[in-house]
Amino acid sequence: MAKKTKFRIEFRKQLRLAIAAAVGFLIAYAWRDFIVNLTKDFVTGLYESMGTHLVGFVSSILITLIGVLIIVFASRMLEK
Repeated sequence: MAKKTKFRIEFRKQLRLAIAAAVGFLIAYAWRDFIVNLTKDFVTGLYESMGTHLVGFVSSILITLIGVLIIVFASRMLEK
């Protein structure tokens, strides 16, 4: 039985890590799009699309917050 318990503990640890990595990747990708678009527009001098950048910024913040909540929730659920 101890072998199964050790496996279960290690499995949950690895699952938490995988979930955190996946959500972290999603957050990074959301910010990447925002930064690339902002930089491209800045370089080309397109200032009239600031509304688009604001939407990108807000959506990146929301994805970050949701991602952090998912990581915390998964961590607590898989703790035991």
